[in-house]
Amino acid sequence: MNKVKLKFLAGAKIIKAEASRGQTLSRVLFRAGLPIKLYCQGRGICGRCLVEIKSGRLPEETEAEKKLRLERRFPPCFRLACQLRLHQPLTVRIPDDLLLLPEIKSLAGRFIGKDQTWLRDYNPLVKKYVLQLSREDLSEEERLVSAIKSGLGLKQLALTPDAEHKPKSVGASRRQFTAVIYDDRLLLHLEGGRTDDRILGLALDLGTTTVSARLLDLVQGKPLASASVANPQAAFGADLISRIAFAIERPGNLKRLRRAALKSIAQLTEVLAREAGVKTRWVYAVCLAGNAVMNHIFLNQPVDSLGRAPFRPAFLSHEPVPASEIGLRLNPQAMVFTSPNLGGFVGGDISSGLLYTGLPDKPGNYLYVDLGTNGEIALKKGKKILVASTAAGPAFEGSGISCGQPALPGAIEYVKWSEGRFKYRTIGRKKLSGLCGSGLLSVLAESLRAGWLLPSGRITTGRSEIPVAPGLTLSQLDIRKLQLALAAIKSGTRLLLGTAGLDWTELDGLYLAGVFGSSVDPAQCIAVGLLPPLPRRKIIFTGNASLAGAEMLLLSGEARKSAARLPLKVQHVSLAEQENFQGEFLKALSLGRRYWRKNDV
Repeated sequence: MNKVKLKFLAGAKIIKAEASRGQTLSRVLFRAGLPIKLYCQGRGICGRCLVEIKSGRLPEETEAEKKLRLERRFPPCFRLACQLRLHQPLTVRIPDDLLLLPEIKSLAGRFIGKDQTWLRDYNPLVKKYVLQLSREDLSEEERLVSAIKSGLGLKQLALTPDAEHKPKSVGASRRQFTAVIYDDRLLLHLEGGRTDDRILGLALDLGTTTVSARLLDLVQGKPLASASVANPQAAFGADLISRIAFAIERPGNLKRLRRAALKSIAQLTEVLAREAGVKTRWVYAVCLAGNAVMNHIFLNQPVDSLGRAPFRPAFLSHEPVPASEIGLRLNPQAMVFTSPNLGGFVGGDISSGLLYTGLPDKPGNYLYVDLGTNGEIALKKGKKILVASTAAGPAFEGSGISCGQPALPGAIEYVKWSEGRFKYRTIGRKKLSGLCGSGLLSVLAESLRAGWLLPSGRITTGRSEIPVAPGLTLSQLDIRKLQLALAAIKSGTRLLLGTAGLDWTELDGLYLAGVFGSSVDPAQCIAVGLLPPLPRRKIIFTGNASLAGAEMLLLSGEARKSAARLPLKVQHVSLAEQENFQGEFLKALSLGRRYWRKNDV
């Protein structure tokens, strides 16, 4: 018989499965819907995938298992899931902390589909391995590299030029050390003793208006805390063009913009560490997903090329950079990975979002629209990916609107016209404090329906404002700013579709990312003309896909490889160079569904 009967004990669940003889337990678990974290990629060196054999004949130990058992003294009934090959029926207990957490499974599988292939590649950007090294191993770099490569089963390993690879005191002739390894190819540091439980990663979405961050445990793959703050660079200009102008106006201004961004990141990191009960010095990896201008400023690169035609970034992909070189106060050996730019004003926020949604490998025609101060659009047609940017301004994020505010507790996120008045819902059901982006869009849609607004955007009541809630009104000027933001996205979307020779009716789906999250009503988006009137099932709200993509890049080697390939697959389209750009923008100022009528295309 070629099949082996198995029983898995996972928490309170008992799962039965069959496996072909000779398969590894880790592979069988994945196929059984119980994917586990293979921290060392199945090399049998980290000892983190221990499972307990509850019944059945104990399989023979591999050399890796025997070595680890002698070093760490775990009971003989334990085996490594990545090493155990199945030949006899077994009952196996799977520890809860070995299974990929539901949050991480959701993060990866929400859009990628049933296969969830990246889960088999749970491969954090920076990892720690415990090693036994002798005085002789530490005596010279070449010998040290050889010993670590051999101990970790790595094909290649380089040393960072400025890191300390030799602890100040060695002590006994043979001693335990912790190697800090970047992407399984770079030795960042060699720490005395065992410190492999202290390793965190920071995912960053550096936006024009808002800076968002999430702190992750890179051993467990577990999000610990998240927070957002307003980008203090707004003091130097509300949009990217004004900040570029400020940066090139006089020497030192670029540094001022950079200091402002770093200050906000430092504040966020302190808040996250305090909330999670950890130390900022335990952060060894950062993944930045920012728009093209933010990436340049963060990495201290000149923005001049983005301020003049043809508006090209100074770089697409960038090598990892030490966090200390950037000015981030984390672990002294921490490294920063940057999600790549894709073209002028289309940056790492879009590349990370595309990876999160799985669009580069999804068959069919899809739109991806990021609603932010710098509106960015990607169109997937077959194997081709077109990208473009359009200056939407900060209105979608509540900035520049008299009653606007970021999406924080107390902001109105949704309204409905009912019984002669606006009924509203605030974020967190907190006391009313203003209108965030989704709330503003909601007011526009309901005002059109209630007859407060004409398609031209003019208020019809003979007044200059719309009373939304007690003490909160939307002015005619506010309406005009929102119209401009909507027109930028609408015209940009249709021009990109036209460039690809595609009509919106041929779309298989539309992903809406950014400030709206999942709180906005798709019908209201269609009512104001922001989106073409697709069936509801084809409209997917992704929330902050940029930040979620940055998390994936921290946790998955395959995601990082895909990110490196993405700029080679993308064609950047300059909307301003399209012959009908002005005419299309003027038509898009009108509110309502009429803009998407087929005979207007």
